[in-house]
Amino acid sequence: MTSKRALLVGIDVYPDPQNNLNSCVADTRRFQDLLQRYYGFDAQDIAVLHDNDATLANVREQLSHLFDGVSAGDEIVFFESSHGYRYVKGTTYTEVLCLYDAFLEDTELVDLSQNVALGTLTCVIDACHSGGLEKLFFAPGGLQAARAKVWRPTPERAAADVARLTQATSFKSFGHPATSDTGTVAKQFSPAAFGTNSAPSAKSVDGGSELNGVLFAACLGDQTAAAGSPPTDGLSAFTWALGCEIEAGGTSRSAEALCGSVDQRLQTLNMRQTPIVEAPIAHAGWLTQTIIGYGAATESSTPTGTQTLSPEDAPSDGLFDSFLQGLGVGG
Repeated sequence: MTSKRALLVGIDVYPDPQNNLNSCVADTRRFQDLLQRYYGFDAQDIAVLHDNDATLANVREQLSHLFDGVSAGDEIVFFESSHGYRYVKGTTYTEVLCLYDAFLEDTELVDLSQNVALGTLTCVIDACHSGGLEKLFFAPGGLQAARAKVWRPTPERAAADVARLTQATSFKSFGHPATSDTGTVAKQFSPAAFGTNSAPSAKSVDGGSELNGVLFAACLGDQTAAAGSPPTDGLSAFTWALGCEIEAGGTSRSAEALCGSVDQRLQTLNMRQTPIVEAPIAHAGWLTQTIIGYGAATESSTPTGTQTLSPEDAPSDGLFDSFLQGLGVGG
């Protein structure tokens, strides 16, 4: 019998009040409603952790339950709305999710996902890992501001993390192996990060495991994800846009087409926030299927705004090497 299970994590309140947000708990409620109304999930099969319940220990326990005994045909969903953060661990610039009391390193999620059947897991992450305090954007009603979902470490932690930047020789984006290949890293950044209209083309990925599922994330690595504001009905911008598109027929669209329509909806607010959807290299075909159910899609074209770069359009690796060196990340 097919099993449908989900774990939803939303954190508005942190021990340090400067990190408090205003929309993450509401995001989980919205996403739970979408799962029940459009994907056939039952409330009793959806675990929800909010604020001080979303500790590392509790999330680990619920993730273990979520990934236990997953068989072909099951539908497993992990959703988190919270802060994100980056720091250097060893020699790798690493992205993490900020739980109430500790960081969740993506390696834990990746390792657990290796045990589930292929084509069963969808991870939806409404967080960001780059710097900034708030996002300004022009909605139809005028200039708006939304808190950027960026973790603010203590001064001691910030100083220590900056001091370690020069140790980094590779970059680890969420759900992916660490890599020092400039083209691979470039996929996680907007073209503006390179002072040009395009980024280096991807070449190869270093050793390591990828998330065994589809990852749908709120923004590129150098962008900020907006928390709640009036134009997004008090929801985080990505969750708001995703919900609107699912209600508008997104359940039958491919993952890549759904991502494109979510992006377009965010751009109507003039937000500099580009959602991304990714799958393991060996299973790129998952992006032509629907999210969560991995079913046949009625729309699978490349979404508007997705760039396919020709070799002559791509800047040299040297330009991106300079960018990495500016971060203290050497290739």
